[in-house]
Amino acid sequence: MRILIMISIIIIILAIGFLTYQMRDRLTKWQQILTSLSLLFLTFFEFFRLGSIPGLFGDEAYSMYDSWSIAHYGVDRNLMHNAIYSLTSGGQSVLYEHLTVPLMKIFGMNITAFRFPIALFAVISIIILVYALYRNKINSNVIAGVAFTMSTAQWLLMYCHWAMDCNVIVPMFILTIDFILLGLAGKKYHFYIGFILMALLAYCYIGAWIALPFMYIFTLLFLKKKGKISNKDIIALIIISIVILIPILTYTAVQFLGLPAFKFLWFSVAPLPATRAVNSLISFKGNVLNTIISNIIAGISTLATGVVNSDTSSYTSIPKYQLFYLINFIFFVYAIVNFWKNRKQNSDEINYLMGISITMFPIVILVKSGFWHWPIVYVLTSLWSGFGLGLFFKNNSHKSLKIFIFGLLLVETGLFTGYYFGNYPHDEIKANQLGGYSINTTQSKHFINELKKLNVNTYYGIPFFNESYMGYLIPTNPYDLNKLNEKWQNNLPKTIQPGSAAYIVPTSQINNYPNLQSLPSKNMEVNYVKYTVYYNQNND
Repeated sequence: MRILIMISIIIIILAIGFLTYQMRDRLTKWQQILTSLSLLFLTFFEFFRLGSIPGLFGDEAYSMYDSWSIAHYGVDRNLMHNAIYSLTSGGQSVLYEHLTVPLMKIFGMNITAFRFPIALFAVISIIILVYALYRNKINSNVIAGVAFTMSTAQWLLMYCHWAMDCNVIVPMFILTIDFILLGLAGKKYHFYIGFILMALLAYCYIGAWIALPFMYIFTLLFLKKKGKISNKDIIALIIISIVILIPILTYTAVQFLGLPAFKFLWFSVAPLPATRAVNSLISFKGNVLNTIISNIIAGISTLATGVVNSDTSSYTSIPKYQLFYLINFIFFVYAIVNFWKNRKQNSDEINYLMGISITMFPIVILVKSGFWHWPIVYVLTSLWSGFGLGLFFKNNSHKSLKIFIFGLLLVETGLFTGYYFGNYPHDEIKANQLGGYSINTTQSKHFINELKKLNVNTYYGIPFFNESYMGYLIPTNPYDLNKLNEKWQNNLPKTIQPGSAAYIVPTSQINNYPNLQSLPSKNMEVNYVKYTVYYNQNND
């Protein structure tokens, strides 16, 4: 896996070098340097310690096991062949787990291999974005500003450093915009790639569905109005999109129209017992207007501070670096105001981006704010922040102010990066220990291996969700998962059970288990928590 990452980094470095060299006709030396260094920073950030930071998240472990299971047994943990929408963990999108199947086949249950595609796509999507802006003759200051802002957006760097099933929507959404912008620069086939990617967004994250129809229709009408596509192109694009969307449409029919589960071609279609929509949509009880206003204010607050009111997870934001978010929020507002004031002089690509931003309003209004639920909204706000930074660079006055503000951004980026690859892994694991919602994979594998040496039939009190993590820690045939879960249990009885068993008790709570204290014990530690493991190897 290290060889694959090294080869990828070398190829990306060469691509960045070629791109900045090609742009030398329009970018000054300092703009070329800023652009190339920004993209190089993004590359090394995304690939560095990919398998250890952040800790393995529960839903990520679910998806990785499904990918591994499909690679080796042809079915996921629910024994479904090519599920259109996974039943795992209350419902997960399937595009990413299918993208990673070849890597799971080659490298086995390897967290670095599982996270590799999203890191790679993130880097590629932003490199292509810079190239697309160059092809559209966007101001060189703006190109440098976008390269810097998109490469240092803290939430985006964190979002694409781990592989929740829905996280792939970020690079896929950026790539969609990339190819539409490239099409505006002259090559019609780029539009076709862009629409294919747009249709595939439906398989990335169900939370984006509420905006995708508006984005799709707007893009068609915009390109038709600008004379970029013909009526024949529209028909062809719609047909291609429908073909791509047929599987997910069958899922929606089963899930929401009450049709029974069935096989469609080589796909499995089954309804979820219950959807997680309540976790992503605002509440429609009480005064809905007040709820909407509060949600929008919370979303703007997150954009300006990096603090997520409705979601305290440390996977997408580290609140201590609010200054970075505040500066970029100011540049976001600066860009929007400038382009709106000069809207009659805006180029087609600027008008397109403004139109796409407006199509995100259904998400802003109806979906709970936060980096998890608004990822494509924050992609666009980060992009506009880059435009604002570029316009600020373009201004010939306030040279000292430019140096000061850019210096602040560099310092904040440096402090954030140092913390992320320094103390963050420890802090993140400790903060998410409630319910074992995040684990250090190295510690956890060692912990399981040491427990195996006790050679007992049952283990009680496993300190992380056995249903999500044990399939990763002890790769098991999906047909035998029930046996695995019976052997490794989360429940911790206070009395000695029949048969040989181990009882994993947090050391701070051993006084709550006096009946176990007659057994031999050993002290162990995992995920920065100490445990006393009592064990009975006697089968009587």
